[in-house]
Amino acid sequence: MYNYIKGKLVETGENYAVVECGGVGYELNVSSNTIAELAQAEGEVKVYCFLAVREDDMSLFGFASKQEKSMFMKLVSVSGVGPKLALTVLSGMTAGQFAAAVVRGDVTALSKTKGVGKKTAERIVLELKDKVNKDYTSEDAVFSGAVVATEVNEEAVLALMTLGYNRQEASEAVKRVQKDGMTLEQLIFTALKNA
Repeated sequence: MYNYIKGKLVETGENYAVVECGGVGYELNVSSNTIAELAQAEGEVKVYCFLAVREDDMSLFGFASKQEKSMFMKLVSVSGVGPKLALTVLSGMTAGQFAAAVVRGDVTALSKTKGVGKKTAERIVLELKDKVNKDYTSEDAVFSGAVVATEVNEEAVLALMTLGYNRQEASEAVKRVQKDGMTLEQLIFTALKNA
């Protein structure tokens, strides 16, 4: 029903963002990765959308990229995975990290997400491995150093969060100092030093 909403970001909170478009404020359920990306945007933002309709609820979900929306749609196609759990998974890792974990069959990485047990993680890998593999070519760097760098960045963000930073502050601190080839320790130390 909705493809995207383009407008001014007026508010963000834990797992939601409000985008004003044409005088209407749309509250979107979003991942922490999307919140971080939207917070960096200046002026107008474009959020890709999905409307989930149940008999007792209508919820609008928003994504900073088409790739994240595509992964969300694949996740909700898995039996036992609803929109809220899919969003939680995409808050715990980027769409690229999720794709790499599925292609590698990394059940451990997937089950680290709150609400995803070993059986659910195995079901996700089983049902999505072929679908995700078809969508990602070598150009998408699923197995390249870009994924490794992204995983190091995510670990650094999590380390900063354990030190009291919120996800958005930690993400911004890591992005400001991240350079190719940095180890996890160097990244955390530099982010703390420049915070």
